[in-house]
Amino acid sequence: MNYAWEAVLAAERQGMGRDGLRFVEAAAPSPYMEVSAEDLNMDAPDGERVEINPLYRFGDVLGGLFDRNTEDLRQTREIFFDVCMHYFTQLDLREGLSRREYYLSLTAGDIRDGRFGDTAGQRFALFDGRERKIILRAYLRLLETGNYRGEFRRAVTGLYPSAFIYENNETAYELLVYLGAAETDRERGRAAFLREMFLPVQETVYFFYGHHFGIIGMDETMAVDEMVLF
Repeated sequence: MNYAWEAVLAAERQGMGRDGLRFVEAAAPSPYMEVSAEDLNMDAPDGERVEINPLYRFGDVLGGLFDRNTEDLRQTREIFFDVCMHYFTQLDLREGLSRREYYLSLTAGDIRDGRFGDTAGQRFALFDGRERKIILRAYLRLLETGNYRGEFRRAVTGLYPSAFIYENNETAYELLVYLGAAETDRERGRAAFLREMFLPVQETVYFFYGHHFGIIGMDETMAVDEMVLF
């Protein structure tokens, strides 16, 4: 973990939001690293405070602004330093974004900010970073192709490796979805998010969690105490 942007990504993998990080000037900066830490083997920031050597990459820009010999406006300078480093790390992280990844980032921000509804924003938080990427990529393909069932299937099976999705041949617009996960409030919330994100209102979806529903002719689904009736 050398650069500030690496600290941001490591913090996000630990479930910390980048806005919660606070960048401060390192008291004893290393000339060989941007992030200063006592333990060089740390995989993520220890708390919200991240000590930075501002001269490692940004000496020409920040050297005059954050001269250690200047004592005036110390609190203001600390706030401004934090703002500058957040801005620089944001630029660093966006340099590696393709146009498609940028669209994914914008969509994720819209969901979190409630533009898809307050409930959607709350349920989106039930997925980790990898899972959100699966959802967002499937949703972007949905916008491109209009294939809502196909992308719903892609998202569900990407999130739940044991999942099976069945179309009811006797009833139009009806899906039976086995997730292969224990039924909890969290899983019900995740399932509801996927239903509302990908499928039109006329679709009826029945979710099955820990136990598969019985299918005549398929012995593995007809085990006593290991199936549900439908």
